[in-house]
Amino acid sequence: MGQLGFTVVGGALVGYGIGYGIELAGGGKGWRLGGALFGLASGLWAAGRTLSRLIPGKRGDTDT
Repeated sequence: MGQLGFTVVGGALVGYGIGYGIELAGGGKGWRLGGALFGLASGLWAAGRTLSRLIPGKRGDTDT
């Protein structure tokens, strides 16, 4: 469970890095921000999936 923060921040950093590379290659603007936001969203999605696996009673569990 302690890795969730690293998952979110890591996703944002990887997205930022990809956006930075696109800016260097193409010379456009805004790719770093867009990449960081996309990476943040994917990191949050991955953290949410991890949490949904850890929390009992979710995803149709009918054991009571």
